[in-house]
Amino acid sequence: MEQPLKVRASLRIVREDKLFGPGVAQLMEGVEQLGSLRRSAARMEMSYNKAWSVVHGCEEALGFALLERHIGGAGGGGAVLTERGKTLLARYRAFSNKAHELLDQMAEEYFSDILKER
Repeated sequence: MEQPLKVRASLRIVREDKLFGPGVAQLMEGVEQLGSLRRSAARMEMSYNKAWSVVHGCEEALGFALLERHIGGAGGGGAVLTERGKTLLARYRAFSNKAHELLDQMAEEYFSDILKER
């Protein structure tokens, strides 16, 4: 039996420029898991400066903070998601999952007959 068709799409929330998408979501998930933007960026093989710039730009465009940062010291620094950041991330993931389900259904509807011809 052949595998069903799937569509790979990168979904972004945009205004004039991209505002929030899979990269920011992945950074935020890393912060949630690791407690640090620096460690999240390192896991993605991204520089901390790039990660900070991406998150800061997104916060500026949205008009609210995604992360609450803690300055280093004896216990070290870190970051956690703000409540609004948690809500946005959860909604984005739910939206993305549903959109991909619908796209997979559409791919099967529009393209399954073409692939059966081979």
